[in-house]
Amino acid sequence: MAIDIPTRTDQLPTSATRFIGKAVNRIEDPALVSGTVEFIDNLSLPGMLHCAILRSPHPHARITAIDASAALELPGVEAVLTGEDVERWCDPCFTAPEGWGNYCLAVGKVRFVGEPVVAVAASSRYIAEDALELIQVEYEVLDPVANPDEAMASGAPLVFENRGTNVIQSRTYTWGEVDRVFAEADRVVSRQFRWNRVGANPTETFGCICQWDLADNSLTCRGAYQTPRFMAIGRAASLRLPANKVKIISHAQGGGFGGKGGPRGTDIAALLSRKCDGRPVKYIEDRMEYLLAGGGQSWDRYYDAAIALKADGTVTGFKVRLVDDQGAGAEGYGTISAAKPLAAFTGNYRIEAAFYDLTLVATNRAPTYPYRGYGPPPHNLVLESLMDVAARELALDPAELRRRNYIGPEQFPYTVPSGNEYDSGNYAAVLDRVLELSDYKALRESQAKARAEGRLVGIAVVSTVEPGVFDWNAYATVGVPGVGVPEGVKVAVDVFGNITVAIGFNLQGQGQFTVAAQVVADYLGVEMNAVKVTTASTDVALPHFGQGGSRLGVAVTGAILGACDKLRQTFCRVVAHVMQTEPDQVELMNGRLQLKAAPAHGMTIAEVAGLMLSRSDLLPPGVEPCPEATFVWVSPNRNLPDDQGRCRSYLTAAAATHVVQVEIDRDTGQVKILGYYIVDDCGTRLNPANVEGQLQGGVAQGVGAALYEEYVYDPQCQPLVSTFVDYLMPTIHEVPMTVKDHIVTPSPIAPLGAKGCGEGAIHTTPAALLCAINDALAPLGLECRETPASPRRLWNLLHGQHGH
Repeated sequence: MAIDIPTRTDQLPTSATRFIGKAVNRIEDPALVSGTVEFIDNLSLPGMLHCAILRSPHPHARITAIDASAALELPGVEAVLTGEDVERWCDPCFTAPEGWGNYCLAVGKVRFVGEPVVAVAASSRYIAEDALELIQVEYEVLDPVANPDEAMASGAPLVFENRGTNVIQSRTYTWGEVDRVFAEADRVVSRQFRWNRVGANPTETFGCICQWDLADNSLTCRGAYQTPRFMAIGRAASLRLPANKVKIISHAQGGGFGGKGGPRGTDIAALLSRKCDGRPVKYIEDRMEYLLAGGGQSWDRYYDAAIALKADGTVTGFKVRLVDDQGAGAEGYGTISAAKPLAAFTGNYRIEAAFYDLTLVATNRAPTYPYRGYGPPPHNLVLESLMDVAARELALDPAELRRRNYIGPEQFPYTVPSGNEYDSGNYAAVLDRVLELSDYKALRESQAKARAEGRLVGIAVVSTVEPGVFDWNAYATVGVPGVGVPEGVKVAVDVFGNITVAIGFNLQGQGQFTVAAQVVADYLGVEMNAVKVTTASTDVALPHFGQGGSRLGVAVTGAILGACDKLRQTFCRVVAHVMQTEPDQVELMNGRLQLKAAPAHGMTIAEVAGLMLSRSDLLPPGVEPCPEATFVWVSPNRNLPDDQGRCRSYLTAAAATHVVQVEIDRDTGQVKILGYYIVDDCGTRLNPANVEGQLQGGVAQGVGAALYEEYVYDPQCQPLVSTFVDYLMPTIHEVPMTVKDHIVTPSPIAPLGAKGCGEGAIHTTPAALLCAINDALAPLGLECRETPASPRRLWNLLHGQHGH
């Protein structure tokens, strides 16, 4: 049957939407505020053991001997797992490009401080931790490579000897006549930038309980998994199990943002369960483990970039050379974060030609993992900083320079040089609204007054595009191929007309369960309290991806609309048969299946479901007594990349412009945010409260990345960050409550016109803050081109110690 998925809310079978577009109460919240949600560390299973992990103190060393005999004699210890067990029973992480993944425990040698070496299962975590102190590991210490320059030098120690190099990948992308536009430019602006590692740091660290059934050689894993289906596939691959023998049960997750990690900890707990005759094994990562090696470190980048301009400020070309430190292996989809900028490489601007020189390098730092935004936040910081430098050199207001280069609303759909297609937008309207919202003229007047008083006050106007609803195709060029990311749901109606929506992702805080209930309730014409949303385990769930890539609100909406349309068609057949007419004479409207010619005659959703379940003798031929439907949605019009990586990789293109005013304290280097204003356009706002929360949370993470957070390593690759005393997180006192407004240009192709909105603020905030800081420093002839712009770094810059 042909499925009709509405791209506008006025196409829904209702005279007026009651829930979509409204800031309704979230259905997730009663369980959360009452404390009845079961997070993984709340769960205890009969006979459960506890895991503790001994980690490497060296960044690079061969393991010459392991003696765990004393640990095995400790009462309460049930098993010890070493690299020998791991090499015998499993394979390296399969998410890495071939040959660049690690085993869950070190095999033969360690490649970073914090790498798991030995694991213990015991009757309590206390005993397991005590057992670690009894294990003797002998190392032959090797020279580490601490940064990409060292790693790429001739004769450098090799992180992976079998590869013969520390360069994971090196390639260039050329889009358009780059050499010509730079040769013909009236002005070229170039700078180098350094983005230091940051991380997700969710409130809840990773945790899991794994149980290996030795009778049928199957594995059940319960845990805080962000993408359960891919976790199941990965465990089948690494643990050499049939895919249908791995079951992932996702628990509510106390934060994720891509940086939860999980493959190593899950494999270790699973293998310990196997070694303990199938007893369940719980592993809960502590904060120190997370900070050292848990999967939260991202974006260790060195940029050399330039833009070409005409005399009137028109930007014609953009070049980026990126050297990305992936750490000790590309195991956590870290390569994807370097490829995602292809989706919106040239931002909001009509730039005709672009060039990307990308080098991914292995070092003896911890492996990098995804983090919210997946790569564009540093890229946007580079592009927007160059736009600001150009504005200063041309004596143009930064807002005006951007306006002159925006893609016009009449030009959509617009294909950027890197091949992705933007669906819709009106960037000038967003700019106008935020300049009005912030009273930009008054901000500049107050800045002039502050400067006359000797104060360092800066203002930034920064625009970005948020690609939404990702596909794998953009990532084929960095070793992660595929086209079409599915999102499947089942919608079932019971005999009383209540609706159950079975999804594949867990509760993670973004309010997506509420969005699902809103869409179902409006489509089928029921009250929201009649809709239950539940998470299915991976062995029965439909193909799904879940959270990530600014996709879920759009993807799950498309899946639900597809399933609901299947139900509508089936219900129309049933009612037509009962009323002795044709299905095309029946319509769903406001919760009733009614005759088009005589709307007073019809049946409610509950009545149709009741008839199907209790009077199957009245059903038309070919209709099963089953009032439920499934649908797996995929983003339309995806395609394979060409040899330069050009493809339609993301479905939607949300946009935002931020205006921020900051002041730098000359004596301390502290940055104070005086005002923060946002206007965004994410198409139809399915739940405005959700969008507000996503924006404010993204700003908080952006403030941390721009001003405070940094994973620091010394020259010998020893991490200097192991607690939150060392890793500086912003608090509510440092994160401004932003002033927000929005415009709406609905997507012409996405379900209900919605666009992705989960990553927009972190895409924009670091760029906005750094540009404002550099605007404040401009009268002194100084620039900060390294993140975070911490008090120490800015103090050194102001006092001529070192830095840019």
